[in-house]
Amino acid sequence: MLKGLPAGESNFPAIREGNWLYVDETEEIYRLVNAGKYFFLSRPRRFGKSLTVSTLKALFEGRRELFEGLWIHEHGHWDWSKKHPVISLSLNGLDYTNQPLEAALAREIAQKAALYGIHLTSNTSKERFKELIPTLGQTERVVVLIDEYDKPINDFLDNYEKADEHRDLLGNFFGVLKADDVAACLRFVFITGVSKFSKVTLFSELNNLTDLSQHKHFGILVGITQAELETYFDAYITRLANDEGLSRQDVLDKIRYWYNGYTWDGRNFVYNPFSLLGLFGSGTFKNFWFTSGTTGWLARKMRDSGVNVAQLEGMIVRESFFDKFEIRHLDPTVLLYQTGYLTIKEIIREDVEQTYRLGFPNYEVRISLMDSLFQAYADTPVSAVGTLMHQIRTALLEHNLPEFIGLLRGIFANISHRLLKQDIENQDLKLWEAYYQTVIYLTLHLTGGPVACEVQTNRGYIDAVAETPQHLYVMEFKVGTAAEAMQQIKQKGYHEAYLHRGKPVTLLAVGFDPQTRNIADWAEETVEVSSHNN
Repeated sequence: MLKGLPAGESNFPAIREGNWLYVDETEEIYRLVNAGKYFFLSRPRRFGKSLTVSTLKALFEGRRELFEGLWIHEHGHWDWSKKHPVISLSLNGLDYTNQPLEAALAREIAQKAALYGIHLTSNTSKERFKELIPTLGQTERVVVLIDEYDKPINDFLDNYEKADEHRDLLGNFFGVLKADDVAACLRFVFITGVSKFSKVTLFSELNNLTDLSQHKHFGILVGITQAELETYFDAYITRLANDEGLSRQDVLDKIRYWYNGYTWDGRNFVYNPFSLLGLFGSGTFKNFWFTSGTTGWLARKMRDSGVNVAQLEGMIVRESFFDKFEIRHLDPTVLLYQTGYLTIKEIIREDVEQTYRLGFPNYEVRISLMDSLFQAYADTPVSAVGTLMHQIRTALLEHNLPEFIGLLRGIFANISHRLLKQDIENQDLKLWEAYYQTVIYLTLHLTGGPVACEVQTNRGYIDAVAETPQHLYVMEFKVGTAAEAMQQIKQKGYHEAYLHRGKPVTLLAVGFDPQTRNIADWAEETVEVSSHNN
């Protein structure tokens, strides 16, 4: 009989007492609690941070019965008789919309104190926190666990004043943990969040945190490895393979393509637990990330910031990228990394410094982002995207280019003039051209076939290359005429690198008219693959 899946459950005691499936991470947790005192971990939402916090709480409270059969119980040298007082705060659960954050924090600390029969005399959240820890620490050192510290900041990134206010308040609040009289009472501090972008400012006083976010020894503290997938979900994999009519290896490859690919150390790749639980719970390969990740706001921010979407896959960044953040000068690409839309694909170790190659973790995340970006850039409601993408996919599969161009014209006609009004007024044709090229890039990606944009050659950049089982398309889009676009394709030989694919190569040239803000004309030529190219 299959064990129950703890979908949506991050409470360790509830999972263990309910005999639900639990991926044993206690060996990693044991190494962590013996590695130091102050730790910080950033990971995207729904990645198991809250479950780790809950597990740590049960461990330090000495709840031995919950760990029977797990690694730490069988192999770890843990003193179960020593029970530490634990202050566990989840800022995700605070109500700071109907009351000030300060009032919510102060009330939460008072409630934590009441659990231990302590009445606090201080009024502010900071002073109550500073009073509670030494009081609890009179008999045994205290453990402090803070989950989603950045939630009150992330919720107001579109409101600079409120975000700044919350950042400063939290910085002041957490500064208590470094005070000498408080630090002497602490056994262990663990803080989690989605974003490390606020770390430098928020923790300017608490500068002794060990940042685990890209630590090479804790890359699999959260998330599910390939070995864990095949061990703990073995029966679910077998059932899914039978349902899909696939071999075990084929279904494993499909799971990896859809949901694997996250790494923070460049070596260990993990799955998002939320997506796996969704897959095995529903028995269907589909997009679970869209329901949990940042979507509309971030997509609009990227659109308004002029991010080159085609260059996200494979972008190279320096070490400073991961700590670079100012609330009033948001870099959308940093947010993409912190929220899980981009991950480290490769660490490039050089003599001077190491750099990082980023990319989309997997198909699920890539399609989630492309879907949101298309809605933002093309000003298209989510209800219309599915039908539109099906029509475009069918047009390309059937090599019906008049239908394909007609659908593109419909997309451009639907784009609200307000989105491009400033560029048109300023006659900034480069920005206007780049915007429409981005819409086409997103459109092609959402069709589901192999797509490459801004492909570098020794003679320039190809705007787009799209491939179907029967055809390959080399596309050039230009503000001007289709003839000019076609001339550029031929003069620079953009199609030559694709003549060995064994299928017809179609050159598609599209001219845009800035006055009508749409496709003015287009032209196609098909290059038959000759025998010496096969």
